[in-house]
Amino acid sequence: MAESVVSMDVRLAIAFMLQADPGISVTAFCTEHDISRDTYYKLKHRFEEGGLEALLPQSRRPRSSPNATPAEVVALVIEKREQLQAEGWDCGAVSIRHRLLREGQAPAARTIHRILVAHGLVEPQPKKRPRSSFRSFAYARANECWQMDGHDLELADGTAFKALRIQDDCSRQVMATLAAWSENTADLWRCFETARRRHGTPAMFLSDNGSAFSQRRTRGIMSEFEARLRACGVLPITSRIKHPQTCGKKEREWQTLDLWLAARPAPQSLAEAQHLFDTYDWLFNHDRPHQAHHGKTPAEVYAAAEKASAAPAPLAHPVLVNEVKVRSSGVIDLGRGNQMSVGTQWAGATVTVLREDPACAIFHDRELIDFIHIDPHRGYQLRQRR
Repeated sequence: MAESVVSMDVRLAIAFMLQADPGISVTAFCTEHDISRDTYYKLKHRFEEGGLEALLPQSRRPRSSPNATPAEVVALVIEKREQLQAEGWDCGAVSIRHRLLREGQAPAARTIHRILVAHGLVEPQPKKRPRSSFRSFAYARANECWQMDGHDLELADGTAFKALRIQDDCSRQVMATLAAWSENTADLWRCFETARRRHGTPAMFLSDNGSAFSQRRTRGIMSEFEARLRACGVLPITSRIKHPQTCGKKEREWQTLDLWLAARPAPQSLAEAQHLFDTYDWLFNHDRPHQAHHGKTPAEVYAAAEKASAAPAPLAHPVLVNEVKVRSSGVIDLGRGNQMSVGTQWAGATVTVLREDPACAIFHDRELIDFIHIDPHRGYQLRQRR
């Protein structure tokens, strides 16, 4: 039997035997306690040299560990984690390694993780889904697709406001951020114009289905923001309703912003919030290595990437098909800010508006009520069929 599994009762029995009855049969004793003669004599020698304490289980740790992480490296890892945590940045093993690599050399991420676990700074999660199992999609060219979203935040006095932010899908670079009181068309467009002035015009623009962004899925009409994008040659696209994963890069980046803001006093005003956003954007783009880019910053990836651009001419308005109810006055909404009267005889009826500017047809079941050409200079359109 190996010494490591010899119970303490046997060790005590050997010690007692050596003191009380030195003439007892060694073979009988070993048979009774199921140990080998080698183990018996090894313990006997220990007892004679060091007494009872020498019979306690001995450490199996080697006298030297040539492959152990040097103490100065351990101290550097812990110091970098504390620094990143205090500054409000991600401070996991991969983030620490990327930061250290930019300053010189760094151990492997697994080594850093073991150091953090050994010092109680993180809890091991053996059942956590491995990073390698995730499949990420990104557009190949910078400016090929920008993502935009609004995020709820609060000033120091509890007043709610919005962070409106645009991010490049390819490089993850933040293109512009605006502190605003709400998610409205005017402020969305201000943020877009700032990003466009800095970085050019993108080919596509992705958002969720907030009413200020898009109304095609919810109301069957084009929003003013979408119309302005199309006029610039930019194709507006939206995520599926209740499917935020489509805008996952933007949703994930909000977590990084929240962590960074939590390490600082809350802003007292919208102007202070804007100053915080401008500071964060520069650090995020130029100073923070991004895990998706294997330690490169978003600004480095954006600068090196091939650039896409918007269409050379305004994009045609898409076909809109909308079911609308005729008001008691006979007026219906044609979408895009236009109205028209089809007559009080249709009051309460549900009609179908088929619009592909400038053409617009109004049907009730299979009956054509009217077919007009939209006058872009008029909000209220005149009937052309009597």
